[in-house]
Amino acid sequence: MTEAFSQAVREFEAGRLRSALAKAGEALAASDGRDGSLLRLIGDIRLKMGERVEAADAYVRAAEVSDAPTAAECLKRAVTIYAAEGATDSILPVGTRAVGLNPEDRELAFAVASAFFSRGRLQEMEPLLDRLDRRIDRHLALVINHHRLTGRFEELCYELDEGLKASPWDWFLNTSRFAVAREVLDFAVMARHEALMKEPDAPFSAGLLARELALSRLIWSEDEALNARPSLETAGYAVTRPSAGHGRRRPFSPPGEKIRIGYLSNDFYCHPMMTLFLQTMASHDPERFDLRLFSYTEPHVAAKQGEWPEHLRRAVIPVGELSDAAAAERIDAERIDILVDLKGHTMGARLGIVNLCRAPVKATYLGYPGSVTGVDLDYAITDPVVTPDTSKPFYGEKLCRLPETYQANDWRARPLPVFMEREDAGLPEDAFVFGAFNAPYKITARTLSLWAEVLRAVPDSVLWVLCPLPLARRNLLAALEAQGVARQRVFFAERKPGAAHIDRLPLADLGLDTLPFNGGATIADLLWAGLPLVTVRGRSFAARTSASLLLAAGLPELVAEDDRAFVDTAVTLARDPYALAGFRQRLDAGRFVRPLFDGERFTRHLERGYEMMAARARVGLSPDHIDVPADPPRAAPFHRP
Repeated sequence: MTEAFSQAVREFEAGRLRSALAKAGEALAASDGRDGSLLRLIGDIRLKMGERVEAADAYVRAAEVSDAPTAAECLKRAVTIYAAEGATDSILPVGTRAVGLNPEDRELAFAVASAFFSRGRLQEMEPLLDRLDRRIDRHLALVINHHRLTGRFEELCYELDEGLKASPWDWFLNTSRFAVAREVLDFAVMARHEALMKEPDAPFSAGLLARELALSRLIWSEDEALNARPSLETAGYAVTRPSAGHGRRRPFSPPGEKIRIGYLSNDFYCHPMMTLFLQTMASHDPERFDLRLFSYTEPHVAAKQGEWPEHLRRAVIPVGELSDAAAAERIDAERIDILVDLKGHTMGARLGIVNLCRAPVKATYLGYPGSVTGVDLDYAITDPVVTPDTSKPFYGEKLCRLPETYQANDWRARPLPVFMEREDAGLPEDAFVFGAFNAPYKITARTLSLWAEVLRAVPDSVLWVLCPLPLARRNLLAALEAQGVARQRVFFAERKPGAAHIDRLPLADLGLDTLPFNGGATIADLLWAGLPLVTVRGRSFAARTSASLLLAAGLPELVAEDDRAFVDTAVTLARDPYALAGFRQRLDAGRFVRPLFDGERFTRHLERGYEMMAARARVGLSPDHIDVPADPPRAAPFHRP
């Protein structure tokens, strides 16, 4: 041990941390920076000083020049600190070695696997799965999510079923099994869940509800009171939700200044949400609004932002490498007046940032069709169809209702469909084709029953359905066959990107919606392509989205008020080609007239909503329900193709 090292140790033990750090730095420089003991000491000093990430960096450097036992301890410390500080990207280059040197440490393996998972690096995560402890819920959850995203659903079901054999009443295992059942269309398991939910206040059922993802609940429930109950996310966000409420907020900018809008998301790339919303962001009036896009989009897909208009590229502020607290501080540093989270309770959301941010007004929009429970939000941006007055008691947010539809759309975001023949999609020329392109996990037993009834009533028809997973396909075919629909009447649509998907949609004759969780961007695609759709006006936001879009497209007759009317409408149109042709003609004629794809009109309505929020905030009024008035109807098409 050199004298310089000894001096640094003495200063450290005496609590003179700055002096200790300086002396350790001098000693390290004299050793060409490759003294593992000094680097470890520097890590200890910085940790004591509260410089945690810098301490972890020092431990990593120490591990590079130390023997295996010391390197194992240093890397374990580093990964543990990085994970606690949310410095995920710092774990990635050292995580695999850290686990290799600490092979029995399952929590370390979990931290590293979680880091790889959060960055979408599933292949690098896979070797760590065997080191996880499946008796621990969060470990098993990581395995489940890995298998789900890599499409290994048969292995996933096996993992869960094995766990349930040992612990049949385990809440986590049951919640996970029910969620997976929806993805693979295991209707027998879904039926067990539905039976339990007939008594939601029973102890076991209540436990399931509290551990269920909010988005998963919308798939089967249109009971707004039930949907407003706490979900799995609620407890997690309680840690960051401010207890003092609006007393923590910054003042709103004064009248006369531009309103500073901040959008928060990880979908700032070619995500379906950006197909809907990119043009609106690009069209905000720069004389009235100052725009910032707080992006935690993964770098490998964020490159797509390079194709955006210059003024939008300049508005992007990356926060992906920041902790929630640091990201909130970054938003506050930009003096954002209205922070709009575009994720809600969907995968990848970082709602802790919303809770910690001190923006005067916070809103949720577009990503999640419902109240974002457990989060410090002021407004939900909706419309009168998806959230009528009866919805107000079930929302923690106040409703800012846009006049014609909640969903941003713009004709410039989509190409018109290019003509295709049915044989190009493998469809029969002489059959009536019902198309169903919503996410397969939305196919509930109720949906299946209604589709089967329609197909039985129209014997010369076929179902063309999006269902990529082989296991889900097998289960769907078996379930339809059990309800009297032969397997040869079902045709599967493969996943196709953007324009290729739009091109094929007119090959169907009529779309069938899923209930109670309707399509979102999917339904806009159908209507843009000129394909009519039948839906039911349900009892929740997610169950009314298609109704909102159909009304904005000028087709109220296709919004059924109950399941019986859904079947009757679909069957009637299948038997009346002239009526169906009339709806298709109305869609084509209204594409550049009706509000649904009038992006300029939508943007002005949204901006008026922001100004109404601002007007209240600037005079010290608390948020309240807002109904945005509509512009006068257009007298001419907004675009002539």
